[in-house]
Formats: sequence, structure tokens, C-alpha cells
Amino acid sequence: MRLTTAIPLIGLLALTACATPREACIRDAAAPWRGAVAERERIAQDLARGYTFKTEFERVERQRWCRNGAALYPCWTTDTQPVTRRIPVDAEALRARDAELAAAIPALRSAAEADVRQCQATYPEESTPPG
Repeated sequence: MRLTTAIPLIGLLALTACATPREACIRDAAAPWRGAVAERERIAQDLARGYTFKTEFERVERQRWCRNGAALYPCWTTDTQPVTRRIPVDAEALRARDAELAAAIPALRSAAEADVRQCQATYPEESTPPG
């Protein structure tokens, strides 16, 4: 793992570790509802655009300079690079999925609210001392 990737990842892990059990419980309780809402937003964007994006990873052969002690020589290396392409959407399938989500979101929201209440009962807020 590169250092430039590891440093933000460490920061993200540190922030996640700082969540109280109550905050983690509430976040997990609302996750299915938030996911469904986010998917509906993505579907609306895809339908408005008429296409979506698909990222695939391709292997690419590149010629580089290699070193053997003090000697430099040309050599081939294989890299993997992401390639993002536009993919036409199946509008009918997306509309059907959007209708499924629209019907499911009220139940997901009710379940999330009940789970959040359970989290609040299980992990009551700690009172902070005046000061």
C-alpha cells in the first residue's frame, strides 16, 4: 500500500474508532434506509443522463527503465489501470427498481426509527458535568 493511500485510511479508521457505541449503533440502524435513498438518487441521475459509468481494470504493458546495479536497461512491466466507460442504461429496469425502492423506503424508515429508539434506550446519552 502506498503511503499516500495509507495516511488518509489511517485517519478514517481513527475517526471511525472515535464513534461512541451509541453513535455506531444509530449509524448501523439507519444504514439500510440511507442506502435505499442513495440508490434512488443514483437511479434518478442515471435516468436523467441516459447512461451510467462502469469502471473496469485493465492490464497494460509499459516499457520503462530498469536498474541492475549501476546499469540501466529498457524493460517491460505490467500495470493495472482503471478505465471508466459510459454504459447505456435500461430505463425500464431502472424505473422498476426505483418503484421497488419507493415502496420499500417507508418500511425501511420505520424500521430505522425503531432501531434508533432501541439504540437510544440501550446506550443512553451521558450527561456532561456543568462547567
